[in-house]
Amino acid sequence: VEVNGVRGNVALMLEKCKHDPTLELTICKCLTYGHLISDLQKLMTTKGCGPMMIRLSFNDAGMFNGVDGCPNAAMRLAGGGEHAMAANAGLPQVAIPLLQAITEKYVPGLISHADLWALAANVAIKVMGGPDVVTHFGRFDSLTCDEGAQSAAGRLPEGDKDAQHLREIFGPKGFTDKDIVALSGRHTVGACHGDGSGFEGAWTDDTLKFDNSYFKDLLNKKWTLETMKSGKKQYWSGKTMMLPTDMALVLDAKFK
Repeated sequence: VEVNGVRGNVALMLEKCKHDPTLELTICKCLTYGHLISDLQKLMTTKGCGPMMIRLSFNDAGMFNGVDGCPNAAMRLAGGGEHAMAANAGLPQVAIPLLQAITEKYVPGLISHADLWALAANVAIKVMGGPDVVTHFGRFDSLTCDEGAQSAAGRLPEGDKDAQHLREIFGPKGFTDKDIVALSGRHTVGACHGDGSGFEGAWTDDTLKFDNSYFKDLLNKKWTLETMKSGKKQYWSGKTMMLPTDMALVLDAKFK
């Protein structure tokens, strides 16, 4: 037990605190990876924020380039760069604050911001019924956001584009057509919000269930192209939707 930074016998310290209410008593407990996983699981189940954690990790990793690498959690730093990018709308304002309590508890003592975001996404996948995904650690956190949003643009996919756009975005990162299709499967959870991307609606009926519904619906449902109030075009089938980049997976022969 530790009292005001001084360690000692449990019984003696408790007795000392009893007679001096100004003393601060803390139980020294070593936080472990197991504690972190448990806290992340609790966050996902109580807040239903799994899809947002996947998007946070995906967008952080998607900023990779051959000059400064990534992911490095630069989005957490206000003042420009990734924090200000339209493609990341909502993440600095909602996703990162949701992780704040866990961040204060475990960063930097046990894990970096960037590693935490990656781990949170993988825990989210598991909590929502998906597979166990191994998290590899060792990412360093960015200390500045000195890269402007303009120079960082074009590294993440835009939902209103075509198959060629997907290859131009993911090809330089080393992804094949098969990889791109697999990555698109993240849309089996979550939804779009008009005030962020200009797109509206969910890809699947259950936005918190990680399964193959996205691919099944993409192939089997009848889709109708519509124009949203924002001017963006997307496909609808009942209450679910698909973006042009989603439809590119079935309209392009090599992707399909």
